[in-house]
Amino acid sequence: MKKLLFFLMVLLLAACTNNMLDNNNNDVEDEATGGNNIFLSCNQLLDVTGLELYPFVSFTDEEWKSMSYDYKLDMRQIPEDFLHRMSTKELFYQIVNTDLSRNMLLYNMPEPYRRLNTVPELLNRPDAGHVLLETLQKVDPSKMDGSECFWFDFCLRIFLAQPEVINGMTDMDVDDYIKHQLRCHDVIQKLSKAKNPNWEYPSSVRMILLGLGNVMIRYDFEPFIKTLDRNPVTNELIWHPQFVTEQRALQVIDYVNQFKTWKK
Repeated sequence: MKKLLFFLMVLLLAACTNNMLDNNNNDVEDEATGGNNIFLSCNQLLDVTGLELYPFVSFTDEEWKSMSYDYKLDMRQIPEDFLHRMSTKELFYQIVNTDLSRNMLLYNMPEPYRRLNTVPELLNRPDAGHVLLETLQKVDPSKMDGSECFWFDFCLRIFLAQPEVINGMTDMDVDDYIKHQLRCHDVIQKLSKAKNPNWEYPSSVRMILLGLGNVMIRYDFEPFIKTLDRNPVTNELIWHPQFVTEQRALQVIDYVNQFKTWKK
């Protein structure tokens, strides 16, 4: 009987020790991933299972060469009845997977791109910020592999960076957005310093800076706003970090950290 009790005590001690080790390992993983260890693989992020996307017929090589730009745009409009019943997530995945979107200058949503009716529909959805943020929180730059995954990440960050989407977020979503974007900024900066060929700082964080800047503009954070110029005609603030320098990128991140304290 004593031997049995001793054996059970050993098993209990071993179980407790293993549990402590697992918790310690999780703490290390959480610290390394910003407290979030539910990141998805590229294949998972690109998976459209269960989503109802509009079935466009692909252009042939000849059609692509011969069709005018305007005609191609017309051919990639989604019928209104189908468009309005699409979920916000389906709208985003539709844009990511539409062939024409990959051949347009996407940066900062130029007017031609907004002529795809999926784009304004997504930007004007009240839940766009929340839905896209939920996906963003499952993205880890250090785990990206392949051009499809990088394109998906680019689309995700450029849409989340738009003023329409930023301004529709709740304060809680904004806080989560800032937290994750800062974490991704730090990861990309480290990858760049490690000479990772997929990430070059600061060009690889332009979308992050665009969104964080638009957050500070939304809340009229004066220290950052003072660093911006205004359009001489419309008097609108100009914030398009296409050619941001490393010094300016780090300055913006510093303003974001100041903003976090100011917002509280």
